[in-house]
Amino acid sequence: MKKLILFIFIFTMAFAPLLAIAQTNPCTVSAVQGSADKASALPRCINQIYVWSLGVAVLLALLMMVLGGYYLMTAAGNAEQATKGKEYITGALIGVVILFCAYLLLNEINPDLVNFNLKSLEGINSSPQTTSPSRIRSTNP
Repeated sequence: MKKLILFIFIFTMAFAPLLAIAQTNPCTVSAVQGSADKASALPRCINQIYVWSLGVAVLLALLMMVLGGYYLMTAAGNAEQATKGKEYITGALIGVVILFCAYLLLNEINPDLVNFNLKSLEGINSSPQTTSPSRIRSTNP
């Protein structure tokens, strides 16, 4: 009975976020086709990928901290294993600090760098201006 309750709990915790994401995920085919503004679908999808990658990076850093703590606790006097555990923990913490400092710095410089949208690209020419030879005036009479 305890195993069944544990299985139901883990299953619910693993798949419950998918129900919420399915309603707001801009990267699905139905969201792109149902969108009135199809030009904004790509920036929303890129922004979603960026946010998800931040979450994955934090989860991987947490995993490395747990692994480092495991190495540190099971060192049993082995200095090499204890040092390895400390390196894992400090490396993961430094990585998370760099990740969030980069996010804060980009957000402070220009919020469009972390919230990608097409409005930030409006000032860029899509095709360069070229001059034809007939338009060039000769200075020699």
